[in-house]
Amino acid sequence: MTIQDAIERAKKLGMERADRRRASPDDLRSSAFVREPVLAGTEAPVHYAALGRIEFDVATCAKNNILMTDEQPGATGHAATAYRLMRGRILHKIKGSNWSCIGITSAGPGEGKTVTALNLAISIAREKLRVVYLLDLDMRKPSVWNRCGCRPAGQLSQYFAGELALEQVLYQTSVENLVIAGACDPVQGASELLASTRLEELIKYVRGRSPGALVVFDLPPVLSTDEALVVAPRTDALYLVVSEGVTRRDGLARSVDMLSDFTVAGVILNRSSEELGADYYGY
Repeated sequence: MTIQDAIERAKKLGMERADRRRASPDDLRSSAFVREPVLAGTEAPVHYAALGRIEFDVATCAKNNILMTDEQPGATGHAATAYRLMRGRILHKIKGSNWSCIGITSAGPGEGKTVTALNLAISIAREKLRVVYLLDLDMRKPSVWNRCGCRPAGQLSQYFAGELALEQVLYQTSVENLVIAGACDPVQGASELLASTRLEELIKYVRGRSPGALVVFDLPPVLSTDEALVVAPRTDALYLVVSEGVTRRDGLARSVDMLSDFTVAGVILNRSSEELGADYYGY
């Protein structure tokens, strides 16, 4: 699949989604997306299997600037403060727009999107107001689990390949209310896997299992591969991470242009050299 193919597919999916949002109540009553009414008590309740649990390696988290606890060195410093501010702004936007699924991406590699996605997910989960599902969809170069010092038995790529059920690849973590799924090894044919119906089924499963949950996708860089464009129509909004001294202006402009058919809710500035310090994460 070429990037142009991905763009066309993403546009088509985005238009279909917009058409469904614009449908009137009368349209919805006759739509195939709405089931016929059923009598109370005639539909069997869904029973979800318990999820496995995996513990983060605290030393690895600290090494990779993952702010898992307040007791970690630097957890009360400028970076943690910036993440709390960013969390507040993003949650305000999510609540006001009624979003349940956001994607974190960047123009190119090495700009800090995975660290940003992890710390944001942890920060929101620690408020204990909603369950957060962090899904590592950067399948060519997965790194969420590696940055936490973990290697789970069930990997997200095995679900997409039809080898494991979702209960076997979703894990509760050391952070209460944070559930993660991802891979540890590069995956071939990631574009085709993400374009399949299994991603839709995953989102539907999460919403059924944890109503009100926030889904956060760690997406591949926009300019490196086409997968971010394939997944974008399934999100409510995207956040673009840029790194001071790394992200080029022309690369940022190209990324914004490629994502123009979707909701880009904000740009997150990583590694700012402003007075708050070199480890500051701006928003």
